[in-house]
Amino acid sequence: MKECDIAIIGAGVVGLAIAHKVCNKYSVIVIEAEDSFGKHTSSRNSETIHSGIYYPADTLKAKLCLRGNELLYQYARDNDISFLNCGKYIIASDDSEVSEIHRLFENGNRNGVPNLRLADGKEIEKTEPMVKCLLGVHVPTAGIINSHEFMKSLETKAKEKGALFAYRSKVERIIPENKNYSVITDNGELKCGIVINSAGLFSDKVAESAGIDPSKEGYKLHYCKGEYYKTNSVKKMSTLIYPVPSPDGKSLGIHNRLSTDGSVVFGPNAYYLEENKLDYSLNKKFLEEFKNSLSKFLKADLSDLTPYDCGIRPKLQAPGEKFRDFIIKNEKEKGLANFINLIGIESPGLTSSLAIGEYVETIII
Repeated sequence: MKECDIAIIGAGVVGLAIAHKVCNKYSVIVIEAEDSFGKHTSSRNSETIHSGIYYPADTLKAKLCLRGNELLYQYARDNDISFLNCGKYIIASDDSEVSEIHRLFENGNRNGVPNLRLADGKEIEKTEPMVKCLLGVHVPTAGIINSHEFMKSLETKAKEKGALFAYRSKVERIIPENKNYSVITDNGELKCGIVINSAGLFSDKVAESAGIDPSKEGYKLHYCKGEYYKTNSVKKMSTLIYPVPSPDGKSLGIHNRLSTDGSVVFGPNAYYLEENKLDYSLNKKFLEEFKNSLSKFLKADLSDLTPYDCGIRPKLQAPGEKFRDFIIKNEKEKGLANFINLIGIESPGLTSSLAIGEYVETIII
């Protein structure tokens, strides 16, 4: 039986960031069911460095995104990670969306997002000639990062500091034993004093394996899939262009996803999956949805739109519900001291990851 101070369950970007932080003080083993890091949500997203403009004040999403933005840019600079501080325009395509631009501008200022400013459609079209809009808010601290390079760097640094990685190991049960835990996997057993559940899409199931009822505690996840489409008529863009978020709060809207080489695809849309099925298949059934959304702000021939990629968000927000914040909690009140749950870590999880690592370290007792 292996022993360590901390078992981290999940080697997505958040689990890796936590390992990178806590292995300065503790012995760490990272347990991951897949054969490598970042196989799910962490590698199937827009790779956006968010600013903190969207989220309600004083929420974990707002605080950790703002702090994480600063930390992520610094980490990328210090460790030669490919990134681009390209900025973002969130735009109104018609009169009905103008009030939302003003609301976001005010919310971002309230949250402390630096250097926001309103921009008219003419200015935005000069920056991105293929874009048409009435008004936008310019978000200069937004950008993009190569998430694979970032995760590889975190894994390497954690290993250099002594962390061990148990890939191809699926957690089956977690048993509290006095002040310690036995983590039973399909590949053996591990004893530790601290368990950090950072299992992403499977985090509610991991919590359940420790005796927590996800439905009763409000921890149940709802898989929300998003697809990306590409078109040959738009091959390069220099700035992130986002529409106003969907009124139901389910997504930030179909936008351009840039790569650090300047290439571009569009997405994601958002729809819930029945029975939380892990479905990464692509199809063309959303073609009209994409055409309708993109034609509102993009001056381009969209006749060749084709599916390109997809991902799944681990949402706490059920269909019809409003905003849900991250759950990052030491479960000591449930009699599970130093069993730390991270549940519903969707966007802005990538941006927030290093800040989440800082925060988790502060709630270990």
